[in-house]
Amino acid sequence: MRPLVVPLALLLPAAGLLLAVATRGQEEVPYAPSNLSTASGKRPSPDSYYEAADCGECHVTQYNQWRGSMHSRAHHDSIYLAFAELAREEGGEALYKFCSSCHAALAVATGEIPGGEPTFLTNEGITCDVCHSVKSIRAVHEGGGANASIVLEEGEARYGPLADAVDNPNHTSAYSELHTKSELCSACHTLKHPTNGLLIENTYEEWKKSPYAKAGIQCQDCHMRTAAQAAEVARTMTPLKVPGKATVDGAERPDVHAHIFAGGNANDKLVGASGVHSAEAEARLKSAATLALSLPKSAVPGATVEIEVAVTNVGAGHAIPTSITELRQVWIDLVVRDAGGKEVYRSGAVDAGSGKVDRNAVMYHAVLLDDEEEVTYKPWLAVEMLEEKLIPPKETVRERYEVRISKVARGPFTVKAVLRYRSAPQEVMNQLFGRGRFPLRIVDMATVEGQIK
Repeated sequence: MRPLVVPLALLLPAAGLLLAVATRGQEEVPYAPSNLSTASGKRPSPDSYYEAADCGECHVTQYNQWRGSMHSRAHHDSIYLAFAELAREEGGEALYKFCSSCHAALAVATGEIPGGEPTFLTNEGITCDVCHSVKSIRAVHEGGGANASIVLEEGEARYGPLADAVDNPNHTSAYSELHTKSELCSACHTLKHPTNGLLIENTYEEWKKSPYAKAGIQCQDCHMRTAAQAAEVARTMTPLKVPGKATVDGAERPDVHAHIFAGGNANDKLVGASGVHSAEAEARLKSAATLALSLPKSAVPGATVEIEVAVTNVGAGHAIPTSITELRQVWIDLVVRDAGGKEVYRSGAVDAGSGKVDRNAVMYHAVLLDDEEEVTYKPWLAVEMLEEKLIPPKETVRERYEVRISKVARGPFTVKAVLRYRSAPQEVMNQLFGRGRFPLRIVDMATVEGQIK
């Protein structure tokens, strides 16, 4: 893949806006090209916000659940950080700030990013006070937010879903209906190219068009629950209530959300997440989809048989895969073996040397093109989506294979299909980190076997 240098005039025409705002005074809020803003329109003081450990003195369970999560690693996840630094190299500080507006919103809001000495505001990524200082969001995409369109409050109030939360010496507590809805998550889980408007990450709208949204199931009903609880919500299509305490010395409440925020990242130490969160991610992946085979009853040596693999999204309230789908890889590994165990057909194998998936595999992902009509994995270079093959919530896609049986092969034939997931292509990791230095985990989401006589 050839190295690409982004033309800044194309990528960031907002740079002139940044300069113009900056010259009006340091107290103004020059957050473009992201949609981040503050309630006052001014830069908040870093003293407006608490370190997560301070919150953890009262909210012990929530702090321990958050610590080691991908939210806590949002600005130090090795994959993200490599991309962010590459974006900074190719697009400058404005592009780096754009990325950081979701991954370390408080650091951008206070001016620590770009260029400041990192403190907890940067290091803790999506820390407690990011979400609980959100007063509102600006709806910029189909009723939801995009590109960090959160409005941060810099006062003493902390917002949340509890209508009877009690004030304390550290902060006041305010009920926020927004915190009970998926719209809160939409602000950072929808990504539009900042200048050409290309929709790159579309998780919120995938949910909004789904049966989950129609059933009143919000993002929080799955991603602020354990994997087992989320699977039960998907099975019954009914939100759960999980009793617990919001504070260490508080009363037992009928419903308290877990602060695990697990998704599909099962790479554990490679991205700095805890083993607990990695295991949660793996469990979620394994509960997200099912496979089924349609096979002929018999196969004649020398003839061609048709095999159908049906993939159903049973457990994700958004598409499979979701998020940055030009990187995500979900594919079918189909293998047919004869009576002696010899492989007579394979689609979806992973090359042991390069880590590449067989180019003829059925792959669920997106393909982006740059302005020279070449494939790119860099979202800031994208001008067009060439291909998008995803599995919507509660829907089934059917893939058909024509398999020629060798004249010398003898049945019965065993057919095995595996739905596999990887956070990014291994060849991209090799480019970013060096060959073999960042081996991504492959999680087998679902498996099915059958036999042809």
